[in-house]
Amino acid sequence: MNIPNPASAQLRKWKSLCLLLSLAAVLSTCVNPLEVEVPDELQGLVVNASLTTYPGLQEIRLYKSAAFTTRALYYAVTNAQVWVEDELGQRQFFFESVKNSGIYLPQNRNFVGEIGKTYVLHISTSDNQTFASKPEKLKGTPPIKKIYSEAIISEDPVMGQVLSGYKILLDTDDPASKGDYYRWSWVHYERQGFCLTFDGIPFGGNLATRIGIACCETECWDIHRCYLNCTNVLSDALVNGRTISRQPLHSIPYCPRDYYIEVQQRSISRDAYNYWRTVDQLSSNNGSIFDAAPAAVRGNMSCTSDTTQQVYGLFEVADIYETGVFIDRIPAQFTIPTLFTCEPTPISANPFECRPCVESAFRTRTKPKYWTK
Repeated sequence: MNIPNPASAQLRKWKSLCLLLSLAAVLSTCVNPLEVEVPDELQGLVVNASLTTYPGLQEIRLYKSAAFTTRALYYAVTNAQVWVEDELGQRQFFFESVKNSGIYLPQNRNFVGEIGKTYVLHISTSDNQTFASKPEKLKGTPPIKKIYSEAIISEDPVMGQVLSGYKILLDTDDPASKGDYYRWSWVHYERQGFCLTFDGIPFGGNLATRIGIACCETECWDIHRCYLNCTNVLSDALVNGRTISRQPLHSIPYCPRDYYIEVQQRSISRDAYNYWRTVDQLSSNNGSIFDAAPAAVRGNMSCTSDTTQQVYGLFEVADIYETGVFIDRIPAQFTIPTLFTCEPTPISANPFECRPCVESAFRTRTKPKYWTK
C-alpha cells in the first residue's frame, strides 16, 4: 500500500505553478501590439455630379477631403463657380443651394441634358483652382422591356420547401451600336396607415403590442432606397445588339402584400462604368484588417490649374428611362409552405388622435409617379 507523501505533493504543485508562470511570461513576450498606419489626409477635391434628361435631377456636390477621423471625412466646398458647357459653347451655370452648403443646382431649374450633345463640367474654387471633366456625350438609353419577379425557394429542415422571397429581374433590348453601358437603381414606396408606431397598450386594451397613431393626411408613403452594395452596372460587350435578360435588380422577402418599386435605367459612359465598378470593388471589402481601406475613387475629373492636384469622384452624364411596377407576392403554388416576413399591422392607439406625414428623405405625402392602386 502506497502512502502519499505530503511534501512530494506540495513540491509538484509548486513545479506546476512555476511552469504556468514561465509559459505566461513567454507568451507575453511573443505578442506585439498591432500597428496600423492610417493616412492623415487625402488631399483633393471630391466631385459628385449628375446631368440627366430628367428635370430636377441635375446636381453637383463638391467636397474637400478632410483628416481621417471617426467623424466626417469631407468638408463642403462653398463659394465655387460651377457651370456645364456643351460643344456649341452654351453654358448652364449652377449656384450653391441656400439650404445645403456644397450642393450646386442649375440656374434654370428646368435644365436637362440633350441626347447627342457633349458636355464638360467646369469648376473654379475660391482658392483659384480650376477643374474640368472629360467631354461626356449623352447617349440615349433603350426602354425597359419588362420587370418581373422569380420565386426564391429554400429548404427548411422542418417545413420542407419554403418560399422565402423573390428576385426582381429586368429585360431590355440593347441597340446594335457597340460600347453601350448601363446603370440601374431602384426606389421602393410603401403606403402607411400610421405615422407613429411604438410598443405599448392600445386604446381600451390590456395587452402590450405594437400600436400606432394614424396619419392626419389621407395618404403617406415610406421611402426605401439601396444604401449598401448598390452598384449595378453592365457593359454590352457580351450581348451587343441582343436582349439583356434576367438582369438582377433587387431581392425582397416574402409577404402577402404587393411590393411597389420604381426603377431607373441609365445610359452611361465607359469612364462612368469603370468608376462604378471600382466603387463596387471597394465597397465589397468585408472588414478584414488586410482589406484595402475605402478611399475616394478617381473618375473623369482633373485639375487644370495644377496637374499634381488630386481630384476624385465623377461627372455622370446619362439618359434615363424610368418606370414603376407592382410585384405580386402571392405565391402561384399555394401548397408551398411560406415564411411571413411582413411587419404586423399596428393596432390604433387612439382613434381620435393623428400625426402629420412629415416630408423627409424617408417619407412623403406625394403619391408615387406610377402608383395605380
